[in-house]
Amino acid sequence: MYLKIAALFSFAIAITACGESSAPTCTGTGCTCTDTACTCIAGGDCKTECGADACSLNCSQAAKCNGNSDDALSVTCNDSSECKGIGGDASHVTCVATSKSDFKLGAQSVATCSAGAVCKLELGTASTATCSDQSSCNIKCNGDCHATCTGTAQCAVTCGAAGSPATVCSQGVYACGPC
Repeated sequence: MYLKIAALFSFAIAITACGESSAPTCTGTGCTCTDTACTCIAGGDCKTECGADACSLNCSQAAKCNGNSDDALSVTCNDSSECKGIGGDASHVTCVATSKSDFKLGAQSVATCSAGAVCKLELGTASTATCSDQSSCNIKCNGDCHATCTGTAQCAVTCGAAGSPATVCSQGVYACGPC
């Protein structure tokens, strides 16, 4: 009898431990997750919640994506997809091919917009943004950060809660804080 109780108790502990998975949750059409990596494909309203854990999200074929993490969020937004979300420190966002994005990212984050992407970014201190290839970027820095705009990209860079204009360090290079 005691062996049966001990076995059942061990099984319950194993089930509980497995149920405490840190895998992100993903809802919506075309949304799948494997470990900490999620993919949203072809339309649908895809929402990924990563909680306190770092995770990645790849959006393509005109998907509508929303990713959130208190830790680092890594997003690739492709093919006219619409992507938005909130990421913690050291997040990475890449938007290409006429995609649209709206992200709020923590300190030391990196954002890259190219190939006609339209990006709205709010970045934490020590972050960087690059806008190129006919992209349009609206960047707000909360603390010191840098933005580089090359080619025919259009950039608006503001600093802090007051929305002060960024310092122009050189052609296409903007800074909130020192150059």
